[in-house]
Amino acid sequence: MLERQFPRIRLTADTDQSTFRGISEQFRLQESCYATDVVVTTLRTYLDEVWKTCEKVSTTADPETVRRLRVTAKRTSVALSIFSPLLSKKLVASFKQSLRSLRKTAGATRDYDVLSERLQLHIPPESSSSSIQRSSLSQLLQLVAIKQTVNRASIMSVRSQLLLWGWQSRSDDITAPIQQNKKLYKAFIQHRLKKSCAQFSVIAKSHKKKPEQLHQLRIAGKNLRYALELLPEKDLSKPLETCQKILRKMQKKVGDFTDHTAAAEILKQFSKEPMADDMLYVINTMQREENTLANISRHGFFDWWTKKRCRLMCKKLNKVFKND
Repeated sequence: MLERQFPRIRLTADTDQSTFRGISEQFRLQESCYATDVVVTTLRTYLDEVWKTCEKVSTTADPETVRRLRVTAKRTSVALSIFSPLLSKKLVASFKQSLRSLRKTAGATRDYDVLSERLQLHIPPESSSSSIQRSSLSQLLQLVAIKQTVNRASIMSVRSQLLLWGWQSRSDDITAPIQQNKKLYKAFIQHRLKKSCAQFSVIAKSHKKKPEQLHQLRIAGKNLRYALELLPEKDLSKPLETCQKILRKMQKKVGDFTDHTAAAEILKQFSKEPMADDMLYVINTMQREENTLANISRHGFFDWWTKKRCRLMCKKLNKVFKND
């Protein structure tokens, strides 16, 4: 019997790719594969990667591992949405809720990890005369460290709940499609991605240039980016490469804005707690700085995300599916 071969799922070339580095090696490109076969194999790999990364977080305080958990959970959630017509609606809803909990706790932890890195950069050298500032920043770092520990404990709590819920057995259940679908994977995924592209285009064409719009665009861009990764590698084209390049740059630019916004919000919460005047002064100063940097990032993004670039993106998306 010939070995069954599956379409190779292609990941975008960025720092997140290492998270799913082994996935593409598990598929072999054949346009004649049924959608159900590819969906089962792909989704199972994604779910296993989420659980493996979640276990790693329990054994290390590495910020990069926490970031990977957030990314893998988001990628898997997007895949569930795209593959949902072939899966149990009840299980899809349950898994998406579980993944949302993981993303939320991992995201909160990452925000404190980023702030910790920023604070360490502000600590003056011991030879400096700014001993009061150094002391205040050191105390602030201790507060952040406490929050980091609490948030990592929250991730472990979610993991324990998912273990009791039966993550592994339910992963087996959800990767058993409701019925065998005779539709080929290429036709299935292209049909599903057209909807994702349309949703992104609607949000992308709004130019309100407000923080709320930026957050909406960040979510839509990330959803589309991970959805496009589900196209078979053979479908890679110049228009698709252009779209993915724009989406990667978009995520980087918007990420700068969200990091500064999150840091400012954390510092704002710290400022409401009783503490010495010297420390409060440092917190308020850094909060203003993070707010300023967030505004600079926001304006910088919209200077880059022009109507011309938006039209180019939408045009390239249309070309990706022009032959369907």
